[in-house]
Parts: sequence; structure tokens; C-alpha cells
Amino acid sequence: MKKLILIIAGFLIIHIASAQQKTQQYAIKSGYIEYTLSGNTNGTKKIWWDNYGEKSRTETQSETTTKIFGIKNVDKTHTVQILVKDKYWTANLADQSGHKGTLPFYQASRQLVDNMTKQEQEDFANQTIAALGGEKLGTENFMGKTCEVIKVMGSKIWLYKGLSLKSEVKMMGIESNETAIKLQENQSVPSSKFTPLSNISYENIDEQQQGMFGGMDNMDDSDDSDDDYPPMIPVKYPYAKFLKKVNAFSYEGYKKMMAQSADGSYGAAFMRGAGEILVVGATSRKNVHPNEMGNFENFTHNGKKCMYGKAIDEEEEDEEDHNNMMLIVEISQYDTYITIGSPVPQTKQELLEIFDQLEF
Repeated sequence: MKKLILIIAGFLIIHIASAQQKTQQYAIKSGYIEYTLSGNTNGTKKIWWDNYGEKSRTETQSETTTKIFGIKNVDKTHTVQILVKDKYWTANLADQSGHKGTLPFYQASRQLVDNMTKQEQEDFANQTIAALGGEKLGTENFMGKTCEVIKVMGSKIWLYKGLSLKSEVKMMGIESNETAIKLQENQSVPSSKFTPLSNISYENIDEQQQGMFGGMDNMDDSDDSDDDYPPMIPVKYPYAKFLKKVNAFSYEGYKKMMAQSADGSYGAAFMRGAGEILVVGATSRKNVHPNEMGNFENFTHNGKKCMYGKAIDEEEEDEEDHNNMMLIVEISQYDTYITIGSPVPQTKQELLEIFDQLEF
């Protein structure tokens, strides 16, 4: 469940970075940026883009070191991701495999900010950061550029015209850093850079919506370096059924922003207004130990075993208090827990009403 929250955090950071450019991801028409990767994953990442990010190519060569039950594993990857509007292709050059699909949040993102004024966009970004327990730390100079520095959900990001020039993430035993070493603004980029690679067997996963673009695969594969975190047990609840439930969800103005299958669990994020976030997840009961997460009240609702309480992340004990109220409902037929939570505290009755609307 913690990894799922990290993935969703990354998704929300993308929205924060782009909110003030309307539908443009970057405020720079075209260019090239190169990063060094450090932490649990070491390597390089290169991005070419055009038309303010409407088209992009991301090439990553990395080596990730993990340790599970004392056994060290080194995983080398070389991937190329092509994005053209809402279509994407991800290729694994190691085995010539890949997947393609449609970004589930593309139209929602456009609709969310298209009709906002500049001030409304600013308010949206600020309220989203605040809802996640984050803050703007001011500006700093990096690579000769004036960057806005944001701290949110274990991440610190240096933003320049919508581009992250530097990011540091320390969460749940995972350290992931990206540092730009080269930036070429408004450089002409050949159209061939945005053509999907040939000789790749692409699997179309539109129906599953499992291909969140933008480095999520790396997150899925990055396990904690501590021995205390065993591999996730895949959830038995059918993903197609989970998608049907979250796609049909309608409750007091919440709009679905994404749905994701990650590391054997599922998650969906909804947003209401300018910054109210709701996260719904599904995971195997074997992955969740409520007595270790916080103080939960046990009760029954419509014949289902439920728990409600404050989820505590011991790894954030030195950070500000980001403890959130969470509802956990057992779906015994699939040995599954449905989890519902928000950075904004919700009462038990509010979360139960949301669960009833989801109709799991």
C-alpha cells in the first residue's frame, strides 16, 4: 500500500508542476534535458520534447540494487518511452518487448485547468500542495536558473518553467534522486525522436490502464533496501472489476484523475475542486497489518468487516504530522482489503458513504 501512495504522489506532483501552464506541460516549447540518477537506482535519463511537452521521448539506462531477505539483486534496464498527446509507447530494449496505450488522466487534466484563470491556476497548485501536507520553500538557483523549490510527500523538487531540474525522494527506505546536468532550451528536435521504436512487440493495455507514463515502472520495481519488507502479494480482486467500480464512482463533485495497477495492488485517485484528493486502493489482506499501522476501530458495515482509524507511517516520524484517517473494508470473497483515505481528514461516516457509492 505504501508503494501505491508513492506512485500516486508522483502523479499528483505532475499536476502541481503543470497546473500553471494550462494544458502545456512545460513553458519551454522544445528542448533536451539530461539527468544523472542516484540512490537505489543509478544511471542516466534523457528527455527530448516538442510543442511544450505534447510530444516527448524519455530514454533511461539504469541499474537498481535491491535486497530481499538478505539476498542482493541488481536489475539493469534500458527503456525508451514515447509520448504523443495522450498516446504512449514504452519499449524495453533488453528483450525487445513493450506496451502501448492511452493516458487515463490526459483529458481530465486538460478539462481541470483549461478554463482556469492564471490566479485560479496558482490557487489550484498551492491548495494541492497544502492538501498533501507540502509547502513551497521559496526559490533557489540551480544550473544558473531560478527554480521554485517544493517539498511534498517525502519529495523535494526544483522546478524551472515546469521542468524538474532536480528532485530528491526519501520515503519508505527508498532513496531516488534525479539531477540535471545538461539543459538545452528551444532546441529543434527531429520528428523521428517521437516515432515509436520498430522491432518492438508492443502489448496494448488500454483495457487494463496499467501503463501510467513517466517513470512509474521504475517505482514499481524499486523495493526497500531493508530486509523488513517482503514482496507484495498480488491482490485477487479482478482489476477489470476494480476499474468498473472506480469509473462509475460519482460522489459530491469528485472526478477520477487516474487508475493504476502497481506491484500487485490497485489504486485510483480522485480530485474535487482545487486540491481535495481522495485515494482508493485494493490490496491483498496479506499485505496489510492494521495493528502495526495505527489505532483502528473495528466494526461491521452492511455485513462487511471494517476498520477506521489514523494510519501512521513510522518512517516519517521526523517529518511534519501527515497522519490521515483511513477506512479499511474486507472483501472476504477475494481475500482483499479496500482502503479509502485522503490527505484531508475524513470522518468515519464520510468514508463509509464514499465506500457505499463505490459499490465494492
